[in-house]
Amino acid sequence: MRGDWHVGLLAALPALIALAIFGAIETPDSGGYISYAEQLRAGPLPSGAALLAEAPAPVSLFRTAGYPALIAIFQSLFGAGWKVALVLFQIATHAALAVTAYRTAIVLSLPRALALLAALVPSVGLGLVVQISILTDAVYAALLGGAALLLVQAALRPAGGAPLIVGLLLAGAMLLREATLFIAVGFVPAVWLAARAGRRLQSLCLAFLPIIAVVACMAGSNFARSGHPVVTTSRQVVMVQAVLPLIRQGLPVFDGDDLFDRTARETLRGDDYSRISELNGKLFLAGLTAPEIADQATRRYVRAWLRFPVAMGVATIGRYRDHFLALPFHPLNTIRYLAAYADLPRPEITIPLVLWENLKRGDIGAAAWLMIDVATRLIGTLIGLFALAAPFLLMRRNDERGVALLGTWLICASCVAVYIPVHLDIRYLVPLIPLHCLLGATLWHAYSPRWRFGSRSLQETS
Repeated sequence: MRGDWHVGLLAALPALIALAIFGAIETPDSGGYISYAEQLRAGPLPSGAALLAEAPAPVSLFRTAGYPALIAIFQSLFGAGWKVALVLFQIATHAALAVTAYRTAIVLSLPRALALLAALVPSVGLGLVVQISILTDAVYAALLGGAALLLVQAALRPAGGAPLIVGLLLAGAMLLREATLFIAVGFVPAVWLAARAGRRLQSLCLAFLPIIAVVACMAGSNFARSGHPVVTTSRQVVMVQAVLPLIRQGLPVFDGDDLFDRTARETLRGDDYSRISELNGKLFLAGLTAPEIADQATRRYVRAWLRFPVAMGVATIGRYRDHFLALPFHPLNTIRYLAAYADLPRPEITIPLVLWENLKRGDIGAAAWLMIDVATRLIGTLIGLFALAAPFLLMRRNDERGVALLGTWLICASCVAVYIPVHLDIRYLVPLIPLHCLLGATLWHAYSPRWRFGSRSLQETS
């Protein structure tokens, strides 16, 4: 297994280079996690009236505690160097994820060269950006992706401890992002497929009781502090954000006479996301607390679906961008987001229109970058398309890997399905990149004459 560690080192190299160039990146969202960590280190978290009066969105209610706690630990251990130390930890988690992906590819009977390629391609993707950023996404992707990969291994080589490990990974992911509770539903088929006959109920309990326990603790803790059994109050932003496309169309989303609707009509303008904070501020000054605002926003979101189902459906579909399909391999897109997260100007090599204009003026270098952009986007898109089709085409060939990978496919689908009706940020798709690469590589292996799959069984090639 010594070669496995070489996979981890190779996977970490691009992120280490990016860290050396850009340093640890703080984004606008980083401040909330750092503030929460400061509260954790200062002593007991605010509670009661003091908590509800703290701000329109008190950070210890708006965010989950997992990542701030991690920041607080690294601050205590490394002092002023905590950011770099935390980023190195995040890089290490993705190196471990690459090793897990490589081992999973071997279990799927992929040749070592193809397995190595599938494990390393994500290292130059968007995961590189979040690895060096002070955000939840890197650790979250490692936990969620690791859980999905272990289930593939368990489906093909049953392992007694896999369901519990998956459960602990999902519980850890829940501490980082509240949407995990809903994404976990997509893990049910994969756990079922990976479980041994006669032990499926036990496996489901082992896999999902930990996350249920974590959710109960989070809601219970917030109830004790605020009087509201909420996991987080992030709904006070995302549920309003979800209906902004309807406001842009002029639909009467907020046409009631109560405080929330009146304030929303006065404040929100089209797709202007910054107005949501202004709305929360006005409602807070008018006497509403963060949990109350979150509850009211959720009611409006549900009402919008009931009253304008077609418009909400169109808005939902519109949140998926064409370039998302190319995420498995599009290095220039990685460079684009590195610059964006670091608050730097977008590099010209990532803007096709600028490259085209430069080419018309005789810039040969622009032609080279355009060719790289088109070629890598095409490769990434093909991997994405292969991933979409993989389990179904494999099952059509009676390839037993298809059933195991159907669970992986459903996990990917559940992740998109949870976010897309509300808000689908591109970084939310980072956990899916290693899974897409594995799905795509397995389909390629099955259908490429070079590998001659079908001449040997899985047992013979494992």
